[in-house]
Amino acid sequence: MADDSKAAGGRSPPGRPAPRGSERPFDMWLQKQLHAMYDEIASEPLPDDLLHLIDSDAAQGKQNGKPKDSSDASREKK
Repeated sequence: MADDSKAAGGRSPPGRPAPRGSERPFDMWLQKQLHAMYDEIASEPLPDDLLHLIDSDAAQGKQNGKPKDSSDASREKK
């Protein structure tokens, strides 16, 4: 019989648990390829300018009495 999960739009049939993402061959291949491409870049230190920007933003948030939240910025634009 064909793979029933494909017939339901990629979902597992009711009563059968969905396979975990890390167990599927494509997901394992994709994770391996992404690590091979980006691990070296991700391990690089952040530039000093970016660290200074983060520190100054955190200090400004402390002065205002609360840490700055991205959801606050979206409310201000409306």
